[in-house]
Amino acid sequence: MKWIKAPLTIVLGLSLILSACSSNTDSSKLAEPKKDGAASTPGAQVTLNAVMLGATWGTATQELAKQYEKETGVKVNVELVGRDVIYQKLALSIAGQANYDLFNVDYNWVPEFASTESLYPLNDLIKKYNVDTSKYLPRALALTQWNGKNGSFGEGGTIYGLPQTIHPHVLWYRSDLFKDENIKKEFKAAYSYDLAPPKTMKQFKDAAEFFNGKVVNGQKMYGWAAQASKGFGNVHTWLTFMYSNGADVINWDKMTSSLSTPEAVEATKTWVDLLKYSPPGINDYTFAEVSSDAAQGKLAMAIHWSWSAFEVDDATKSKTVGKWDFVQVPEMKTSVPHLAGWANVIPKTSKNSEEAFKFMAWLENKQNDVNQAKMGGGDPVREESYADSSLTDLKIEGTDVKKFRRYDALGEAMKKAKARPFFPQEEKWESTVSEYLSAAQYKQISVEEALKKADDAVNKMLK
Repeated sequence: MKWIKAPLTIVLGLSLILSACSSNTDSSKLAEPKKDGAASTPGAQVTLNAVMLGATWGTATQELAKQYEKETGVKVNVELVGRDVIYQKLALSIAGQANYDLFNVDYNWVPEFASTESLYPLNDLIKKYNVDTSKYLPRALALTQWNGKNGSFGEGGTIYGLPQTIHPHVLWYRSDLFKDENIKKEFKAAYSYDLAPPKTMKQFKDAAEFFNGKVVNGQKMYGWAAQASKGFGNVHTWLTFMYSNGADVINWDKMTSSLSTPEAVEATKTWVDLLKYSPPGINDYTFAEVSSDAAQGKLAMAIHWSWSAFEVDDATKSKTVGKWDFVQVPEMKTSVPHLAGWANVIPKTSKNSEEAFKFMAWLENKQNDVNQAKMGGGDPVREESYADSSLTDLKIEGTDVKKFRRYDALGEAMKKAKARPFFPQEEKWESTVSEYLSAAQYKQISVEEALKKADDAVNKMLK
C-alpha cells in the first residue's frame, strides 16, 4: 500500500503530490519502569514526538504509546498523517525546521535518506540494548538496511530502522466458490481439469476468464482485481508479474534500465492482457477499490496485500466474511511477490535518539509484535509471531474461521518476496515508469513501445 509523491530533494519548499504501504531481551531491559512516575532522564520529563502513517499500525502505536508512558514515564506524542505529510515532516526535521524523534516510513525512503546521512544508524544502539535482530523475518529487517550499493536489498548493511509491518502480495481467492460442486463441474467441463487455487499463470488466467461475468447469488462477478492506477498502483502489481517471470527492472552492474528484455515484455503483456477479466475502471483502481470489491463479493480473486485481509473479515463492512483464502501469487517461471512494508526510523536531528530507539525496540518486542497484530495493526515482523497460538488459534467472531488464516501463505511469501528497486531514486523511477505502463494499459501504445520508451526515460533519469 502506498500514497505516491513526486521525487524530492531534502530542501525546504518541497512540492508534493498526494494520491493515496524485537528482541531476545524482555521489554523491561529497554525501558525500565520508573518508581513514582519518574522520567527516563533524571530531573526531566522526556517527551518523544513521532509521526506515523494513519493506517492501522499507526493507530495501534498510538494506543501502545499510552502503555509505554505508564511503564516508563516517557511520553510519546504520535501524529497520524498521510504518506506525503510524513515525507514532508521528515524532510523538514532533517533540515532543522521541525522537532521530531521518530518517523514511520515506507521502506523505499531508507536508501534515499540514508544515502544523505540523514538517518540515525542503529547498529551501536542495537548492540548496547542487546536487541536480537535475528528474530525478525530476514526480508523484513532487510527493508531497513542500506550498504550504499544500488540494488542491494537483502545483502545486509547498516541498520537504519526497525520494521513494524510487512505485507507482501498474496493471491486471494473465494474459497466458497472454488469449493462449490456445481461451479467445479462447470469449470472442468470447460477447461478439462479440476478447479483449484491457481498455482500457475495459465491456471490463473483460466479461472479469471471462467468467473468473469458469472452471476453468483445475484451478484455479477469479475475474475480478479489488483491495484492498477497510474502513479504507483500499476507499478506495484506489475512488479509481481515481472519478478515472477525472472525479470528485473534495472541492470545493477551497469545502472541501466532493463525493461525491454524478453522476460519483461512477456510479464507486462501477461499482466495487461489479464486486465480484461477485471472490473470496469480497473485502470484507476487503488488499494481501496480492490479491498472494497473483494468485501462486496464482486471478485473471484485478487492479487493484493496480505494485511488488507482484515477488511474482508469485518462484518460491519463486508459481505464475504470468512469466504476468502490465501495462497502464493501465480508463478510464471516462479512465484516472487512484490514486498511492501513500513519501518520506524530516527532522524539524525533528533535530540532524543536513544530514548526514541528504546521506544521503537519496545514497540517491536515479542509481546508487542503480537499485540499489534491482535489490534489489527498489520502483519508481524518477527518470525516467532507466526507460531503464536494467541494469533493462529484466533477465530473471526461468530465463526469457526481462523482470523489469521493468511499466515501460512504469508510465511511462504516472505521467503522469496522482493522489494521495489532498492536505490535512492526509487520514487522518481516509479513515477517515471508508471506513465508508460498506464499508456500500455489504455492501449495507447504497444507494450513493447511502452517499455522501450520507459527504458529511455529511466536511463535519462539515471545519468
